[in-house]
Amino acid sequence: MFTRLSVREQLDFSLYRVERAIYDSFHLDMIKPYWTVSFVLDGEVKTKSQGAVEIAKSGDVMIYPPHVPFSETALGKGVHLWMLIDMRVVPQLNFFQRFPIARVVTLQNAQAYARTFDDLLNVWEQDHSPFRDFKAISLTVQLLEAILESWLAAGSPGIPASKLTEEDRFLQVVQYMEQNLDDKITRAQLAQILHLHPGYFNRAFKKMYGVSSLQMLKTLRLRKAAQMLEEPDNTLEVISKECGFGDAAYFSKIFKQSFGKTPGEYRRSIRNTKVGFMSS
Repeated sequence: MFTRLSVREQLDFSLYRVERAIYDSFHLDMIKPYWTVSFVLDGEVKTKSQGAVEIAKSGDVMIYPPHVPFSETALGKGVHLWMLIDMRVVPQLNFFQRFPIARVVTLQNAQAYARTFDDLLNVWEQDHSPFRDFKAISLTVQLLEAILESWLAAGSPGIPASKLTEEDRFLQVVQYMEQNLDDKITRAQLAQILHLHPGYFNRAFKKMYGVSSLQMLKTLRLRKAAQMLEEPDNTLEVISKECGFGDAAYFSKIFKQSFGKTPGEYRRSIRNTKVGFMSS
Protein backbone atom coordinates (compact mmCIF):
# COMPACT_ATOMS: atom_id res chain seq x y z
CA MET A 1 0.00 0.00 0.00
CA PHE A 2 1.27 3.48 -0.88
CA THR A 3 2.41 5.56 2.09
CA ARG A 4 2.49 9.34 1.99
CA LEU A 5 6.01 10.44 2.81
CA SER A 6 6.40 13.10 5.46
CA VAL A 7 7.69 16.53 4.51
CA ARG A 8 11.01 17.42 6.12
CA GLU A 9 13.03 20.41 5.01
CA GLN A 10 15.33 22.82 6.77
CA LEU A 11 15.52 26.40 5.55
CA ASP A 12 18.27 28.89 6.23
CA PHE A 13 16.39 32.03 5.24
CA SER A 14 17.48 35.66 5.01
CA LEU A 15 15.57 38.53 3.43
CA TYR A 16 17.66 41.70 3.04
CA ARG A 17 15.55 44.09 0.96
CA VAL A 18 12.02 44.41 -0.39
CA GLU A 19 11.20 47.38 -2.59
CA ARG A 20 8.83 48.78 -5.22
CA ALA A 21 10.88 50.87 -7.69
CA ILE A 22 9.05 53.36 -9.94
CA TYR A 23 11.08 55.00 -12.70
CA ASP A 24 10.92 57.11 -15.85
CA SER A 25 14.05 55.50 -17.32
CA PHE A 26 17.33 54.18 -15.94
CA HIS A 27 20.62 52.43 -16.53
CA LEU A 28 22.21 50.61 -13.60
CA ASP A 29 25.39 48.54 -13.28
CA MET A 30 25.19 46.42 -10.14
CA ILE A 31 26.68 43.59 -8.16
CA LYS A 32 24.86 42.28 -5.09
CA PRO A 33 26.09 39.93 -2.31
CA TYR A 34 22.86 37.91 -2.39
CA TRP A 35 20.31 36.71 -4.94
CA THR A 36 18.41 39.55 -6.64
CA VAL A 37 14.86 38.69 -7.75
CA SER A 38 13.35 41.53 -9.80
CA PHE A 39 9.81 41.40 -11.22
CA VAL A 40 8.84 43.71 -14.08
CA LEU A 41 5.34 44.82 -13.12
CA ASP A 42 5.28 47.39 -15.91
CA GLY A 43 7.74 48.34 -18.64
CA GLU A 44 10.52 46.69 -20.62
CA VAL A 45 14.13 46.14 -19.56
CA LYS A 46 17.29 45.07 -21.33
CA THR A 47 19.26 42.95 -18.90
CA LYS A 48 22.87 41.90 -19.33
CA SER A 49 24.79 39.43 -17.17
CA GLN A 50 27.89 37.35 -17.89
CA GLY A 51 27.85 38.41 -21.53
CA ALA A 52 24.26 37.31 -22.19
CA VAL A 53 21.66 39.94 -23.14
CA GLU A 54 17.92 39.38 -22.68
CA ILE A 55 14.76 41.48 -22.85
CA ALA A 56 12.42 41.27 -19.86
CA LYS A 57 8.87 42.54 -20.33
CA SER A 58 5.89 43.07 -18.04
CA GLY A 59 5.19 39.80 -16.24
CA ASP A 60 8.80 38.59 -16.33
CA VAL A 61 11.04 37.92 -13.34
CA MET A 62 14.80 38.46 -13.61
CA ILE A 63 17.07 36.44 -11.30
CA TYR A 64 20.70 37.37 -10.65
CA PRO A 65 23.23 35.28 -8.67
CA PRO A 66 25.27 36.84 -5.85
CA HIS A 67 28.66 38.42 -6.59
CA VAL A 68 28.00 38.42 -10.36
CA PRO A 69 27.92 41.82 -12.14
CA PHE A 70 24.77 42.65 -14.09
CA SER A 71 23.21 45.68 -15.73
CA GLU A 72 19.68 46.81 -16.51
CA THR A 73 18.54 49.48 -18.95
CA ALA A 74 15.02 50.86 -19.38
CA LEU A 75 14.31 53.59 -21.92
CA GLY A 76 10.77 54.26 -20.74
CA LYS A 77 8.61 54.34 -17.64
CA GLY A 78 8.07 51.25 -15.55
CA VAL A 79 7.72 49.58 -12.16
CA HIS A 80 9.89 46.86 -10.63
CA LEU A 81 9.14 44.78 -7.55
CA TRP A 82 12.43 43.40 -6.28
CA MET A 83 13.88 41.60 -3.30
CA LEU A 84 17.32 40.58 -2.11
CA ILE A 85 17.33 37.10 -0.55
CA ASP A 86 19.45 34.16 0.52
CA MET A 87 17.61 30.89 1.14
CA ARG A 88 19.41 27.61 1.53
CA VAL A 89 17.85 24.17 1.75
CA VAL A 90 19.34 20.93 2.99
CA PRO A 91 21.97 19.93 2.14
CA GLN A 92 23.61 23.38 2.08
CA LEU A 93 22.23 24.22 -1.37
CA ASN A 94 20.88 27.61 -2.32
CA PHE A 95 17.24 27.50 -3.48
CA PHE A 96 18.25 28.60 -6.98
CA GLN A 97 20.86 25.85 -7.15
CA ARG A 98 18.49 23.21 -5.85
CA PHE A 99 16.10 24.32 -8.58
CA PRO A 100 18.26 25.74 -11.42
CA ILE A 101 15.64 28.18 -12.69
CA ALA A 102 16.32 30.18 -15.86
CA ARG A 103 17.56 33.74 -15.31
CA VAL A 104 14.39 35.22 -16.88
CA VAL A 105 11.03 33.57 -16.18
CA THR A 106 7.62 34.60 -17.52
CA LEU A 107 5.04 34.22 -14.77
CA GLN A 108 1.79 32.36 -15.36
CA ASN A 109 -0.15 34.73 -13.08
CA ALA A 110 1.66 38.05 -12.81
CA GLN A 111 -1.22 39.75 -11.00
CA ALA A 112 -1.26 37.16 -8.22
CA TYR A 113 2.52 37.54 -7.84
CA ALA A 114 2.15 41.32 -7.58
CA ARG A 115 -0.53 40.99 -4.88
CA THR A 116 1.63 38.62 -2.83
CA PHE A 117 4.60 40.96 -3.24
CA ASP A 118 2.51 43.90 -1.98
CA ASP A 119 1.61 41.82 1.08
CA LEU A 120 5.30 41.10 1.61
CA LEU A 121 6.18 44.79 1.23
CA ASN A 122 3.57 45.70 3.87
CA VAL A 123 5.04 43.11 6.25
CA TRP A 124 8.58 44.31 5.48
CA GLU A 125 7.65 47.85 6.54
CA GLN A 126 6.25 46.74 9.90
CA ASP A 127 8.19 46.91 13.15
CA HIS A 128 10.33 43.89 13.92
CA SER A 129 8.58 40.99 15.65
CA PRO A 130 8.68 37.17 15.45
CA PHE A 131 5.30 37.25 13.70
CA ARG A 132 6.68 39.67 11.08
CA ASP A 133 9.59 37.32 10.38
CA PHE A 134 7.41 34.22 9.97
CA LYS A 135 4.93 36.07 7.78
CA ALA A 136 7.77 37.34 5.58
CA ILE A 137 9.13 33.80 5.18
CA SER A 138 5.69 32.48 4.22
CA LEU A 139 5.09 35.18 1.62
CA THR A 140 8.58 34.90 0.13
CA VAL A 141 8.16 31.13 -0.26
CA GLN A 142 4.86 31.79 -2.07
CA LEU A 143 6.68 34.10 -4.50
CA LEU A 144 9.41 31.53 -5.11
CA GLU A 145 6.75 28.86 -5.62
CA ALA A 146 5.09 31.00 -8.30
CA ILE A 147 8.42 31.43 -10.09
CA LEU A 148 9.20 27.71 -9.83
CA GLU A 149 5.78 26.63 -11.13
CA SER A 150 6.02 29.05 -14.07
CA TRP A 151 9.49 27.75 -14.92
CA LEU A 152 8.25 24.15 -14.80
CA ALA A 153 5.23 25.00 -16.97
CA ALA A 154 7.61 26.48 -19.57
CA GLY A 155 9.46 23.17 -19.81
CA SER A 156 12.20 23.86 -17.23
CA PRO A 157 14.55 25.71 -19.60
CA GLY A 158 18.17 25.43 -18.52
CA ILE A 159 20.71 28.13 -17.82
CA PRO A 160 22.95 28.90 -20.81
CA ALA A 161 26.54 27.72 -20.39
CA SER A 162 27.73 31.33 -20.59
CA LYS A 163 25.73 32.20 -17.46
CA LEU A 164 26.77 29.29 -15.24
CA THR A 165 28.41 30.34 -11.98
CA GLU A 166 30.99 28.38 -9.99
CA GLU A 167 28.23 27.12 -7.72
CA ASP A 168 26.24 25.99 -10.77
CA ARG A 169 29.25 23.91 -11.86
CA PHE A 170 29.55 22.26 -8.46
CA LEU A 171 25.83 21.48 -8.53
CA GLN A 172 26.65 18.90 -11.20
CA VAL A 173 28.58 16.99 -8.52
CA VAL A 174 25.67 17.09 -6.06
CA GLN A 175 23.26 15.91 -8.75
CA TYR A 176 25.63 13.05 -9.61
CA MET A 177 25.64 12.01 -5.95
CA GLU A 178 21.84 12.06 -5.75
CA GLN A 179 21.51 9.96 -8.90
CA ASN A 180 24.10 7.39 -7.84
CA LEU A 181 23.62 6.91 -4.09
CA ASP A 182 23.75 3.13 -4.47
CA ASP A 183 27.23 3.22 -6.04
CA LYS A 184 30.59 3.30 -4.32
CA ILE A 185 31.60 6.93 -4.90
CA THR A 186 35.09 8.27 -4.24
CA ARG A 187 36.37 11.81 -3.97
CA ALA A 188 38.49 11.20 -7.08
CA GLN A 189 35.36 10.28 -9.08
CA LEU A 190 33.62 13.46 -7.99
CA ALA A 191 36.66 15.60 -8.80
CA GLN A 192 36.81 14.08 -12.27
CA ILE A 193 33.33 15.41 -13.07
CA LEU A 194 34.79 18.93 -13.00
CA HIS A 195 38.25 17.85 -14.23
CA LEU A 196 39.89 19.00 -11.00
CA HIS A 197 42.66 17.55 -8.83
CA PRO A 198 41.00 15.70 -5.89
CA GLY A 199 42.79 17.80 -3.27
CA TYR A 200 41.84 21.10 -4.86
CA PHE A 201 38.32 19.83 -5.55
CA ASN A 202 37.74 18.92 -1.91
CA ARG A 203 38.97 22.31 -0.65
CA ALA A 204 36.81 24.14 -3.18
CA PHE A 205 33.76 21.99 -2.40
CA LYS A 206 34.09 22.60 1.35
CA LYS A 207 34.50 26.33 0.78
CA MET A 208 31.36 26.30 -1.37
CA TYR A 209 29.09 24.25 0.92
CA GLY A 210 30.73 24.23 4.34
CA VAL A 211 31.13 20.43 4.34
CA SER A 212 33.35 18.02 2.43
CA SER A 213 31.97 16.19 -0.61
CA LEU A 214 31.92 12.88 1.27
CA GLN A 215 30.12 14.47 4.22
CA MET A 216 27.45 15.77 1.87
CA LEU A 217 27.23 12.34 0.25
CA LYS A 218 26.61 10.81 3.68
CA THR A 219 23.90 13.41 4.37
CA LEU A 220 22.16 12.65 1.08
CA ARG A 221 22.28 8.90 1.77
CA LEU A 222 20.86 9.26 5.27
CA ARG A 223 18.17 11.59 3.96
CA LYS A 224 17.02 9.01 1.42
CA ALA A 225 17.29 6.19 3.98
CA ALA A 226 15.00 8.06 6.39
CA GLN A 227 12.43 8.45 3.61
CA MET A 228 12.68 4.78 2.62
CA LEU A 229 12.10 3.73 6.23
CA GLU A 230 8.64 5.27 5.98
CA GLU A 231 7.67 2.58 3.46
CA PRO A 232 7.02 -0.59 5.51
CA ASP A 233 7.94 -2.91 2.61
CA ASN A 234 11.51 -1.63 2.43
CA THR A 235 13.77 -4.01 4.37
CA LEU A 236 17.00 -2.82 5.96
CA GLU A 237 18.92 -4.83 3.37
CA VAL A 238 17.14 -3.07 0.50
CA ILE A 239 17.62 0.36 2.08
CA SER A 240 21.30 -0.33 2.80
CA LYS A 241 21.90 -1.30 -0.82
CA GLU A 242 19.95 1.53 -2.45
CA CYS A 243 21.51 4.15 -0.20
CA GLY A 244 25.07 2.93 -0.62
CA PHE A 245 25.73 1.72 2.93
CA GLY A 246 26.75 -1.80 1.95
CA ASP A 247 25.23 -4.01 4.65
CA ALA A 248 22.41 -3.60 7.14
CA ALA A 249 24.66 -3.71 10.22
CA TYR A 250 26.83 -0.81 9.04
CA PHE A 251 23.75 1.14 7.96
CA SER A 252 22.14 0.67 11.39
CA LYS A 253 25.30 1.89 13.11
CA ILE A 254 25.62 5.05 10.98
CA PHE A 255 21.88 5.77 11.19
CA LYS A 256 21.84 5.61 14.98
CA GLN A 257 24.89 7.88 15.20
CA SER A 258 23.08 10.50 13.13
CA PHE A 259 19.44 10.18 14.30
CA GLY A 260 19.89 8.87 17.84
CA LYS A 261 17.62 5.92 17.04
CA THR A 262 18.06 2.58 15.34
CA PRO A 263 16.30 2.25 11.95
CA GLY A 264 13.68 0.04 13.61
CA GLU A 265 13.01 2.58 16.37
CA TYR A 266 12.80 5.37 13.82
CA ARG A 267 10.37 3.38 11.68
CA ARG A 268 8.13 2.65 14.68
CA SER A 269 8.11 6.31 15.72
CA ILE A 270 7.08 7.38 12.21
CA ARG A 271 4.39 4.68 12.06
CA ASN A 272 2.94 5.80 15.42
CA THR A 273 3.02 9.42 14.30
CA LYS A 274 1.01 8.61 11.16
CA VAL A 275 -1.82 6.82 12.97
CA GLY A 276 -5.02 8.62 12.04
CA PHE A 277 -6.52 11.08 14.56
CA MET A 278 -9.77 9.19 15.01
CA SER A 279 -8.07 5.80 15.15
CA SER A 280 -5.83 7.00 17.97
